[in-house]
Amino acid sequence: MKPSLLKKLNLIIEEANAFKNKNNFQKAIKKFQEAITFINEKVKEEEDKNTEIINIKNAINQTYSVQVDNVVQGAIRLTAQKKFDKAKEEFQNALKVVDDIDDPDLQEAELDEINKLIKENEIEQLMTKGFELKIENKSDEAVEFFKQALSIAEVVYVSDFRNEGLARIKIEITQIYDSKIDDIVEQGKKFKHEGQNDDAIKTFREALQTIEKYFDLDAKKTQITTIKNSTNEIYSNRIKPLVNEGKDLLKKDLIEQAISEFNNAVSLANNMYASDLKNLEISLIAEALNPIYIERIKPIIEKGRKVTSQEKFEESINLINEAVDIFHQALDIANSMVASERKEIEIKEVSELINGACSSGIDVIKDNSIQYIVQKKYVDAVSDLYIALSLAKRMAFPEEENPELDNLKKLVNKVYTAEVTEVVNKGKKLDEQKDYENAIETYNKALTMTNKMYLTDEMEKEVGMIKSLIYETEVKLLVGVGGLAEEQKLKEKEIEKLKKRLDYAQSIDDPERRAAEMTKIKLLIDDVHSEEIKLLIEKGNQLADTKNYDDAFKFYERALKVTEMMESPDVKNKDLIKTSYKRELINRAKIEIENKEYDKAIKNCRRALDLDDIFVEAYYHIGLAFNYKRKYDSAIENFQKAVNFDKKHVNSWNSLGLAFEAKEEYDNALKNLNKSIEIEPNFSDGWFNIGNVYKLKEEYDMAIENYTKATEVDPEFAKAWFFMGCAYFDKKDYNSAIQYIENAIKIDPNLGRDVNPIIKDLMVNLDKLKETLSLSFINK
Repeated sequence: MKPSLLKKLNLIIEEANAFKNKNNFQKAIKKFQEAITFINEKVKEEEDKNTEIINIKNAINQTYSVQVDNVVQGAIRLTAQKKFDKAKEEFQNALKVVDDIDDPDLQEAELDEINKLIKENEIEQLMTKGFELKIENKSDEAVEFFKQALSIAEVVYVSDFRNEGLARIKIEITQIYDSKIDDIVEQGKKFKHEGQNDDAIKTFREALQTIEKYFDLDAKKTQITTIKNSTNEIYSNRIKPLVNEGKDLLKKDLIEQAISEFNNAVSLANNMYASDLKNLEISLIAEALNPIYIERIKPIIEKGRKVTSQEKFEESINLINEAVDIFHQALDIANSMVASERKEIEIKEVSELINGACSSGIDVIKDNSIQYIVQKKYVDAVSDLYIALSLAKRMAFPEEENPELDNLKKLVNKVYTAEVTEVVNKGKKLDEQKDYENAIETYNKALTMTNKMYLTDEMEKEVGMIKSLIYETEVKLLVGVGGLAEEQKLKEKEIEKLKKRLDYAQSIDDPERRAAEMTKIKLLIDDVHSEEIKLLIEKGNQLADTKNYDDAFKFYERALKVTEMMESPDVKNKDLIKTSYKRELINRAKIEIENKEYDKAIKNCRRALDLDDIFVEAYYHIGLAFNYKRKYDSAIENFQKAVNFDKKHVNSWNSLGLAFEAKEEYDNALKNLNKSIEIEPNFSDGWFNIGNVYKLKEEYDMAIENYTKATEVDPEFAKAWFFMGCAYFDKKDYNSAIQYIENAIKIDPNLGRDVNPIIKDLMVNLDKLKETLSLSFINK
């Protein structure tokens, strides 16, 4: 900038600052604006121009800030002079000046400070009014103004909870309430001194309520104790004459009148606050009153015991109820006793008599009902159990804590469950026969029967299981009558309607409502897809039942695609699809193995593994296919995978042994075959195969031992008998050999086609040899 221009600009700025220093802010601002105009007109260099304009704008903002400070200081002085309304006007004028500041940070800082001062002005105004009312002894009105001030102060000083102003307000409120409580307590003491006991108690209670409402109870613990003690003294003074009167009446044998006096004393004692004095008064009343009740209880208990001692008492519901009625009379009296250790003893003793009487009958009924259940006489069983329940309800327990009641309800449910299970099994047989309509009717009958059951987790599971069967059978019926295509069209229409609702939901303005509505509709769409999946699975299952596997697999694939269309794919749906799909792939593989189409079988098993890479049956059948192909190493590899995923898969251990046997690795064969019979000791094939390995090793005694175990498990195991005979033949024990081979042929004649004629010739020759030897002995 040229020196001449800079000199002229500085003169203008000096004039502006002079006006500012004299608090002539409007003229100062006008001069600063004149300087900006000068710069815009005269200065050509952009960088110089921008720098000077920024500096002058900062000077303008500082001028406004000084003006605001002047106005605010004036307002603060007005607040100190208690001219609150005028102070408020001045603060508003300051806010108007702040509006002209164009520096956002400076403007925000000024606004925050002024708003805080406005609140402080309001607090001072409220406090001043409160003090005026306090001086006039209008405490209730004063405290309301202090509370309003406190409410504002807690917002203003939210980050400064130790602020002196905040503490001052709290002290004023506390002092008023302290004074109020002191006045109430003094009034109570006055009533007490004058003998106006009811008014004194009422006044002391008001004092305690005021403390509870306005103070931390720990801080007022001593005062609270003093008030409660004063109240208790009044009650104690009223109790003593009642107890003495009761004792005098007892001496005159006026029992009922004495009881009435003692009960009045108990009522007063119950109104006392917890203390040693209260406990003492109650114990003194108990000493006088409880012996009367105990004497009344004794003959009642004796009467009840006579009933329970009658012959076959536990088998008579009438006698049990009679005894329980009597014992309950005693229990009612025991409950009327004054709280004491003796009362608890009496209640416990009578309760045990009631519970014992009820339990004796319940045990007999339970035994009878179990017999009825075994005999499938369900109506009789339930009828008896309801009688037992009526007894259980009379026991001296709260119903929600009565273990006998819970056990009986479970037993009732067990009876109904047995009955329901029979009906469900009938429905399942009809389902297997594809008589779906009658199956559904039968399941619904079972469902109706569950209405009689008590609501428990087991009952809900039973209901859920039956509803699931009904739904599955309805799906089978629908698919079976060829309604799949029509039902799918209905599902598609339903989804279209829901998608239109979804489009509408997307147009909702409120974000929360829009999200909630869209989530709800998406879940409804998923529900329709779930129903569609079940239809597709059932169609696939029905096609698989008729060995139409290719078409069945197409339906399973369609079902999997539907899960991909879902907003929240249900794992349960996928599992249902995969379970059916895997099962039918293996069923097809079994047929292919039977038809010696081993490569096709392996391919289908691998498709099953694509669905579930730990599917044991797939590995097992791949192993079988390789075994039949005489690719024993591949077979062993897959059998090994099967047992890795299921350590108890007996067939895989057995097949592992057979594969090693085929490789002539007999020790490995025995190791795996022995594993199969460890898991399942009654696995006859395992014993048989172990026998075969020992026979191949020419250990004939061990072979015979294992063949014998195979026949013990399965006496009709023809091959085991046959090869046992072969082992005896190898041992040259021909008679035993022939005996076991003949036994095998009786079970399975096909085994004897080739060997039967030879055995007959052998038997003839042996008979001839025996005859010749006998003659030689005679002619010795």
